[in-house]
Amino acid sequence: MAPLSKLINYHIEELKRMENLSERTKNVCIEGSLDTLFKILYYYLERNTFCDIRNCGLKTDQELVTLSKKYLGISGLTLEDLRMNEPLLGFEDFKLFCYVNFKVPSEVTEAYKDAFISKEFPLFSYVQTMIRYILNEREQYIFNNNYGFLQKSQKRTLQAIGDHYSITRERVRQISQKVPDKVFAAITKISHRFVNIDKHFDYGLDLKKEIMVISQELVDQINQRENLTYTGKLYSLVFAGIFQRYFITTQSIENNYHHYYLVSRKYKDVFNFKAFIADIEERISVRMVNDIPVDIMTYLNQFALPGQVVNDRLKQICKRIATEEFGLGYDKTNIIFKRNSLVKLSEHIISILAAVGRPMKLTEICKELKNRSKRIPPNIESLRSSILSIEEVAAIGKTSTYALKEWDTVKTGTIKELVKEFLEANPDPKHISEIAAYVNKFRRTSDKNILSNLKLDKTNTYVFFKLGYIGLKYKQYKNIQIQSDKKTRGRKPKNPVDENQLNLL
Repeated sequence: MAPLSKLINYHIEELKRMENLSERTKNVCIEGSLDTLFKILYYYLERNTFCDIRNCGLKTDQELVTLSKKYLGISGLTLEDLRMNEPLLGFEDFKLFCYVNFKVPSEVTEAYKDAFISKEFPLFSYVQTMIRYILNEREQYIFNNNYGFLQKSQKRTLQAIGDHYSITRERVRQISQKVPDKVFAAITKISHRFVNIDKHFDYGLDLKKEIMVISQELVDQINQRENLTYTGKLYSLVFAGIFQRYFITTQSIENNYHHYYLVSRKYKDVFNFKAFIADIEERISVRMVNDIPVDIMTYLNQFALPGQVVNDRLKQICKRIATEEFGLGYDKTNIIFKRNSLVKLSEHIISILAAVGRPMKLTEICKELKNRSKRIPPNIESLRSSILSIEEVAAIGKTSTYALKEWDTVKTGTIKELVKEFLEANPDPKHISEIAAYVNKFRRTSDKNILSNLKLDKTNTYVFFKLGYIGLKYKQYKNIQIQSDKKTRGRKPKNPVDENQLNLL
């Protein structure tokens, strides 16, 4: 094991507390740029004394010599060992920075050394650690319960949080406003100091693209890899801070989203993404019973900043956010705000009939309805009642068949009533094939089915003649005997038959 790995490079303030150093010794080290253990040891191995440091007296020198001998004895370090390589030096710098700025103990950050040096730094695991030091206990409670940063956490109201800490709702609001800002400020501080911090971790992100999407898939990958339970909202906040040289955030920290989007910083002074998203949210919050198309360029240019116009690349970014996050539709020229009210049962039924374009039986409508909606009547009779209550739909006959009233070919009578209507309009009996041709304008049926219906009629309305001719019993037809031809029985003759030759069967 390398000697350096036996020691944690503590900051002088930590050493003061651990080794009971005097305040004067701590100040001498800070003024002499010996603010870490490794720097103190390196100085001692080179000079064997600290007396050359400004304001270092005998007592301070004795304290530092004793300290140096103790840790050199533990580790066996040499001067060569302390000439650290660049990756290790970079980590020590990071560790010192986090202690000085966020009070993260060196021994805590030390656990991340190997991952940092090998460029497998678990950024969000470390952020979780940092939060314990940059937020106080109340702020951590708000972080966990008010912003949706944790998966499966139920948001607590400001009043509930206030009751928990015996403070007013207004005080909770004031505190909560600062929580994400404090986290973001810490991340920003790291980003400013360590401009290449992204070289130490890899989440498969492409910094050359104009849009970065923090999807649920990415969230799940990070959570699984680092054993975390954060949401995309927290990852978006952190990435926005780490990559602030490249990207800006687009969404309000107050709301929760399915996806989180960072866009190229070059659009910062071109387009107001937050206003764009807020407008979409406001529009879809209003009940819409129809799709509403809006010209895409006219709509987007409302959010262009003064003197700017939306180009095609920016349009594609906005289109992606609108369709992917909010489910809006899109065609060549329009963005479409889709209907957000529930489709009524009556609308489903009218739509089904219109799509098929013909009268449908109750069982057919029921089958198609199951493919469109989960909210259907519990049984067939309830569905029948629901259909009968629809003004635009007509019930046809007694066969549970329905059609749209607007159709010119719709007649609501039974097959017998349609036949009666046809025969009343004609002075003479009509052949079954002519009758079937008329009935099939309004109903899908066969000659045989029509004939069966008429013969089962109990009102004694119809009269049946030879050769397949049918008339109405209460009408007066001439009854003249003709020869019966077996070959033509039941079929309409090729040559017109003189109705005067008809006879009853």
